[in-house]
Amino acid sequence: MTRRKRVVGLDLGTSKVATVVGEADEFGNINIIGVGEAPTEGLRRGVVVNIEKTVGSITAAAQAAERMAGVRFDSVVVSLAGPHLSSQNSRGVIAVSRDSHEIGPDDVERVVDASRAVSVPSDREVVHVIPRTFTVDGQDGVKEAMGMTGTRLEVETHIVTGAQTSIQNVIKCVHQAGFDVDDVVGQGLASGLAVLSSNEMELGVCLIDIGAGTTDVVVFSEGSGLHLAVLAVGGNHVTSDIAIGLRTTLTEAETLKLNYGHTLAEVIPGEERIEVREVGGERVQEVPRRFLAEIIGPRVREIFQMAREEVRKSGYDGLLPAGVVVTGGGARLLGTIDAAQGVFDSSVRLGLPAGFGGLSDRVSGPSFATAVGLVRWGAQLGAAPGNGRHNGNGHGHGNGNGNLTTAYSKTVRWLRDFF
Repeated sequence: MTRRKRVVGLDLGTSKVATVVGEADEFGNINIIGVGEAPTEGLRRGVVVNIEKTVGSITAAAQAAERMAGVRFDSVVVSLAGPHLSSQNSRGVIAVSRDSHEIGPDDVERVVDASRAVSVPSDREVVHVIPRTFTVDGQDGVKEAMGMTGTRLEVETHIVTGAQTSIQNVIKCVHQAGFDVDDVVGQGLASGLAVLSSNEMELGVCLIDIGAGTTDVVVFSEGSGLHLAVLAVGGNHVTSDIAIGLRTTLTEAETLKLNYGHTLAEVIPGEERIEVREVGGERVQEVPRRFLAEIIGPRVREIFQMAREEVRKSGYDGLLPAGVVVTGGGARLLGTIDAAQGVFDSSVRLGLPAGFGGLSDRVSGPSFATAVGLVRWGAQLGAAPGNGRHNGNGHGHGNGNGNLTTAYSKTVRWLRDFF
């Protein structure tokens, strides 16, 4: 009989909280069995600004997912966003300890631990230490070092850090909603697991996840992330531009953006008109739809220009054969892919969650990329009850202050199983 493990992904977005319940079997197949959403005003640019409202949104989204799935759950894999997240690559080196010189789990743990010896300010925490590749006695490109024979073991790791208070506030909100935290995962990394293929990650690809308040940019190459950045700009900034430019409310601006918005003014017929309700009155004015696109286009191109600058910082500009993948709620805007192609001068595609069964049609849109990726992350890492969960102080395997053995074994297993 096939054993199934239940994993719950909780995506804390600026505009909404999404909960996805999945069941994974021992072969890595995942069925989606429940989905829940709830609007939120408790987060701004991915960071908690109102605990009470955030807790209420988490509770509402979780209850909706439980009703659909017909099951109850007590722990989640939660997303972490915000411009406070940053990353760096590090190297560690050790001498293999066994007399036989066979590399064991303890050697892998020690070399990953050695790579953690980077300067991190006291107000920041390590969120992820992901081994990218190992080198055994000068032989580089080793994906799985355990079992090999050698005297010198090196590792290159990708280290993601975040602001201590922001991480702890996220965990506090989840706890107050009545759930344990199995792991805390950078939003961009989670989205990558949902929408990218292993071939794209191996060749080299840039993932751009456009949310309401922030945009995550992650550069993948040789099978894993090597550069992560979070831009403090997203879909809400486009909405705000529309509200200012057309002198209307934010609610009306959001509706106009979703129903009539486009990033390319030149493709809109000059005679096409839209109705806009002005602020503070019943007056409705007619404006050219092209005017709406002229407001949207520059902001969207600015987002992609900022994303390309991050790719330049990674040193991989022009070295990503798999091109660019755009996902997130902001990717639903018409013309987004065309705008990205214009900036990157590269192949660009829309990233949609793929490779899931069950109620996969309920999470097929780009706005569910992070929540679905969290489910896959939890399934890959094998987070189990009582094993490395975060306590109320936010200390656990995900941020580097708690069960370090669990952290290393999980990251190594993630590298081995997924790539």
